[in-house]
Amino acid sequence: MINEKTILLLVDSFKNDADILSLINDCYESFENYHAAIYKQETYKLLNSSVKNGEIHRDTLTELDRRRTICHNAVIANVGILNRLAEMQSLPPVYDGIVSEERPHRRNIANAVFDYVEGIIKKRD
Repeated sequence: MINEKTILLLVDSFKNDADILSLINDCYESFENYHAAIYKQETYKLLNSSVKNGEIHRDTLTELDRRRTICHNAVIANVGILNRLAEMQSLPPVYDGIVSEERPHRRNIANAVFDYVEGIIKKRD
């Protein structure tokens, strides 16, 4: 689970440090970038499911999968950064699980990020 309270406390802790706030923002935005990469890949597959063969189709799927993987790896790295910033401020971790690119940890982080992004969307006014 992503600890939103820790994120807010981090922002408050570093409110006078523009560089760290920019870093936190970049980390935070990677959550949505990963979410969007998954959405783009899955909708491409759905909308192009009748294309059974074709080099362009295969190349597009390969590229979408590559982008998704890059975004996933960025999320994992950024969760680690946020956790280290939280530790520096004696705060609970942003993600209280194992931060690793190994399975099943990478999937667990992805699920936590998805839940968090979807929670943000559900709470909107």
